[in-house]
Amino acid sequence: MLGGGAARRRIGPGEGISLREVLGKRALILGDVGRGKSKLTAELLREAIEMGYSNCVAVIDLSPDARLPSGEVVGAPLTRYIAIGPPIKYLRPPRVRAPRLEGRDRDEVLRLAEENARAISAIFHEYLREGPRGILFINDVSLYLHRGELGLLISVISKANTSILNGYYGSRLEEDKGSGISERERALMGDLAERMDLILEMV
Repeated sequence: MLGGGAARRRIGPGEGISLREVLGKRALILGDVGRGKSKLTAELLREAIEMGYSNCVAVIDLSPDARLPSGEVVGAPLTRYIAIGPPIKYLRPPRVRAPRLEGRDRDEVLRLAEENARAISAIFHEYLREGPRGILFINDVSLYLHRGELGLLISVISKANTSILNGYYGSRLEEDKGSGISERERALMGDLAERMDLILEMV
């Protein structure tokens, strides 16, 4: 079972969760494309700001801001939902790609995934060098799990008292042109979930 002994909660359309329910915990928001993962994360960030925690907050935003051929958004930066400025620490790679959507074949998918992993690893190391904050938000951690090392991610989230992450976990983006990144993403998401206190499933 995904998440093992972690508490689980299903979040339906129009539902939410209070920041007070996740303070002091490691929480992972999961769901398929278009379920509102980034929006819920932004709502929790807005609540943290309203509660006066801005000095304690860091945001690592990894969304590719991509779209399906239909035009449907696949991942969105948190800045689409909320203005983020000082004193919040906001970190985002210069460019994040959507390998399964942008890659034309196996080799290109893997190349884009590797580029993401290097860029995101650099952001993680920057965060650790500059000094972690008490409350950490990571938007779209799935992109890192395509080719990144889980150990570095765990090091990052372990430095915060509260970690709120979201990531893709579904079936609509399974096709990866034979690159294997979808299988790796799903397996590492399961490993990550094992280290969480709370799993929020967007349904």
